[in-house]
Amino acid sequence: MSSCFLTLAVQAQKKSATSKKDSVFVKPVVKKPARVNNDTTYMVPGGLRIGLDLSRFVVTAFQPYRKEIAVVADARITSNMYLAGELGYNNTSHSDSNYTYKGNGVYTTVGIDYNFLKKQEPRERHMLYGGIRYGFAHLSYEAPSYTIYNGYWGEKTTGSFPQTNISTHWVELILGMKVEVLTNLFLGWNIREKFLLTNVKDSDFPPIVIPGFGNASKKNSFDVQYTISYNLPLWKVKTTFAKPLISGKSKKEKEPEKKK
Repeated sequence: MSSCFLTLAVQAQKKSATSKKDSVFVKPVVKKPARVNNDTTYMVPGGLRIGLDLSRFVVTAFQPYRKEIAVVADARITSNMYLAGELGYNNTSHSDSNYTYKGNGVYTTVGIDYNFLKKQEPRERHMLYGGIRYGFAHLSYEAPSYTIYNGYWGEKTTGSFPQTNISTHWVELILGMKVEVLTNLFLGWNIREKFLLTNVKDSDFPPIVIPGFGNASKKNSFDVQYTISYNLPLWKVKTTFAKPLISGKSKKEKEPEKKK
C-alpha cells in the first residue's frame, strides 16, 4: 500500500514540474493587427462656376472713357485642376482738342488653374491657386478727326484715320484665391501679369486700349481682378482624402506619473 502512495506522489511531482516549466518558457503568440490604408476615395461636387469680374466696373469709375464687362468661368476637371477662362467686351470713346477716338472689341482667355490649398476635409472648395491663360482679342477702332498743331509756323493740319480691324494675342500668369462664403457662392480675387505677343505700336495709328489686355502702348500689363461667382453642381469628381494614422497612445490617455 505504501508503495502505491509513493508512486502516485512521484507522478504528481513530475506533472507539477512539467506544468511549471511550460508556464515559464512557452510564450503565447500575439498577432499584430494589419496596417490599414486610411486613404478614402470620395465623389465631391465639381460642376461649372460662372461669375462676373467686378473690377471692370471699378476701372470705368476711374477711367470713364472705358466701358467694360467680363464674364468669368471655370470647370473642375480633377480634384485640384480647373479649366478656366473669361469672355469680355470693351468700348473706348475719347475726345479732346487733338483728336477723337472710337474703339470697341471682344476678347477671350482660356487656360488652367491649379489649387495648391491642402484640404481639411474632402468637400472643402476654398482655393489658393496659380494659373496660366492664353488671351485673344479682336477690335476695331478709328479716329474720325484729329488736329496736328505746328508751333513754329502757327499752322494746324486736320485729318482722320479710317476704321481699322486688328487681332492681338497675349499670355498671362495668375495667382489668386476663391472662398466659398455661402453654399455654391464664391468671392475671389487674383493678380495677373500679361505679356503681349502682338506688336501694335509699329502701326501708323495704334489703338489706345486692347480689350482684355489694357494699355496698348505697353508690352506687359499688371492687373487685379475681383470676382463673384456661383457654382452649378452639374457633375462630381473623384478625390482621395488621407486621414491621419493614429499611432502610439491616444491623446486622451494620460501617462502614469513617475515615482520620485
